[in-house]
Order: sequence, then C-alpha cells, then structure tokens
Amino acid sequence: MALLRYAPGASVPRHRHMGLETILVLAGAQTDEYGHYPTGSLVMNPAGSEHSVWSDPGCVVLIQWERPVQMLDDQA
Repeated sequence: MALLRYAPGASVPRHRHMGLETILVLAGAQTDEYGHYPTGSLVMNPAGSEHSVWSDPGCVVLIQWERPVQMLDDQA
C-alpha cells in the first residue's frame, strides 16, 4: 500500500497488473485509457489488466497492490 502524489503532468508508462490494484483518488484527478477519475473515485484494476496512467492537474492517491506490476515496453 502507498500514498502517491503525482505532480501536474506526471505519468506512469503502460504496465500489466499481476494482482488486483485498488486506487482511491484523494485529491485532484487521474486518467487512463478507460476513464477519468476525479477526487473520491475508487478504481479497481483486476489481475491481467493493462493501462498507462497520467494526471494533468496532479493528484494524490491511496493505492494497494496484491502483487507488483510488470512494466511493458512500447511494443506490448
């Protein structure tokens, strides 16, 4: 579990979840290929799912991983 602070414009490259990831957006907003998640959003990414993440305004999220993620290259 971690409390992450994304600076405005920060991003995380495409990655695969090896276990369930649960995110609670505490402030700001986070976006991925599947949606835009403002303050108060609860996001669950199941094992096997893939995405990249960015935050135009910056955000603070509480995040929990069942297992580490696998970073993917541009060809994945």
